[in-house]
Amino acid sequence: MRNPQRLSVPIQLDRDLPEPLHDQLAAQLRRAIAGGRLIGRMPSTRTLAAVLGVSRGVALAAYEVLLAEGHITGRHGSGTYVSGPEDGAAPRAVARHSGQVDARERVASVDAREAVVDLRWDRPSTQAFPLAAWRAAWRRASHQAPPVDEPPAAGLPELRAAIAAYLRESRGLVLDGHEVVVTAGYADALALILRAQRGAGGALIALEDPAPPGLRRALARLGTVLPLRTDGSGARPDLVPAGCDVVAVLPERGALGARMPTERRLALAAWARESGGLVLEPAFDGLFNPSLSPRPSVLALGEAASTAMVGSFCDLLTPTLRLAFAVVPRRLAGAIEEGMSAGHGQPSFTCQLAVRDLLASGCVAGRAERLSVLYGAKRAFVRQALGAYPDTRLLGADTGAAAALLLPAAVRAESVVTGLLARRVLVADLAEFCHERGVRQNGIAFGYGHLDPVTLRRALHALTATLDDHRLPRRSAA
Repeated sequence: MRNPQRLSVPIQLDRDLPEPLHDQLAAQLRRAIAGGRLIGRMPSTRTLAAVLGVSRGVALAAYEVLLAEGHITGRHGSGTYVSGPEDGAAPRAVARHSGQVDARERVASVDAREAVVDLRWDRPSTQAFPLAAWRAAWRRASHQAPPVDEPPAAGLPELRAAIAAYLRESRGLVLDGHEVVVTAGYADALALILRAQRGAGGALIALEDPAPPGLRRALARLGTVLPLRTDGSGARPDLVPAGCDVVAVLPERGALGARMPTERRLALAAWARESGGLVLEPAFDGLFNPSLSPRPSVLALGEAASTAMVGSFCDLLTPTLRLAFAVVPRRLAGAIEEGMSAGHGQPSFTCQLAVRDLLASGCVAGRAERLSVLYGAKRAFVRQALGAYPDTRLLGADTGAAAALLLPAAVRAESVVTGLLARRVLVADLAEFCHERGVRQNGIAFGYGHLDPVTLRRALHALTATLDDHRLPRRSAA
């Protein structure tokens, strides 16, 4: 039997603080890992709970947060370890904006005893995580013997069928002219599509602007990215730069929260048909508000030969799940499978079986429904707190769990970001989402789906106090 790893760093939990115990524990372990004071194998959750005098559920919830952030990684049959380069899962970094001090460096100057409320755009939620179903799926998958032959390059047929069924149920997509291809990550899926579409030369890609920085960086590694102007209705199909091979859009939820009307989706499909280009959209760009009428994806409106989709289960499950998928035109499927055979990694056999199980059992669909309920309540908090400022414009607070706040010209976003950091709240300058050749937006972007209600209210109080410091007028209470 393996000897239990002892807790080697001091942890102080305070039940009188409004911050939940698991968040306190995760924050202190995160600092210990970042400072190099905690390395190698982590204590078991049972050991941690016993030493700290808390329930094992508190320790489990803290580990799930650190696992989702990439600070720790699980090794089957061996335990939980601090992530290193060999794990391929470095914690997410805050994007550096030109001419500004890196946010991590500024956070480092904050008193380490005070928790920073992290409102970065892409933080996943661990609330109501289906831990029992997750464990059961991996246990069942691990009990199956691996195949003698290599799995098909495009992924296990049963997983591909389960993904297609989920897209049909959640998005109303019938994939008659497309194929589902399973990849080891979102960036791999993008690379396979763009290389099959363009060939050996780098692609010329129009990306709606603003756009999430991570998506912009991933596409920039694969070709030249040009900004595609947006307005209150999303990307402008009439302004697609000439000569583009691919147009990447987020029709359900762009960085400014706009839902593209059906007419624009049809216009994008027409552009692809007439130009021979490809329209690329995410499979899930945010969790939708069930009260909003669904709109057809560009993939459903356009020709199969000119539309594609990329997705993962990071938002619904965990970013540490190294599995993504691409929905590709059949004309590209052969070239993509050849590209995968030439060296693009696949998720492990066990991982593919576990995700197949989670999809087939309804766990993923149930998780999406549960998060939609949780996010709906949090969106109401955000609208109530920030809707009181008539000189600002709140975008994206009707769907998903992230929003943007456009500020008047007299109030610079950099000043608001700095003021919030002084209150130990971390948000992003919306300029980080803008292409260097695009139109700069004066505002902040923030995500809140990962916060519990108490922490969210605390963060919103800090945000409104900072806006008040900048003398932004409020509407009088009714």
